[in-house]
Amino acid sequence: MAHLDHSADYDLDGDGKVSAADVATAKLIQEQEDSARKHLAQLRLARYAMIAIGVYTLLMFMPFVPDSRIKLLTTISDLFYISMASIVGAFMGFTSYMSRK
Repeated sequence: MAHLDHSADYDLDGDGKVSAADVATAKLIQEQEDSARKHLAQLRLARYAMIAIGVYTLLMFMPFVPDSRIKLLTTISDLFYISMASIVGAFMGFTSYMSRK
C-alpha cells in the first residue's frame, strides 16, 4: 500500500514547506468550497420544488385527469403546495439573510 503525501496540497506558496499560513489558507479555501457546494445543493432543491409545483399544476389541468380524481387529491394538493412553497421560501429567506451577514 503506497503512502500518499498530501503536503503538496497544503504548500500553497510552493516553497517546499507547509507553514501555518498555508494551512490556514487551505482551510479557508476548503470552507469556501464547502459553502458553495451547500448553496448549490439548496438552489437545486428550490428549483426542483418550483418545477414540481408547475408540473403538478399542469397535470391537474390535463384532460386525461378526471374531475373526481382532482377532488380526491385536494387535501394532498394543499399539503404539496405548502411544502414546496416552504422549501422555496426558506431558500430565498436564508439566502437573503446570509447575503446581509
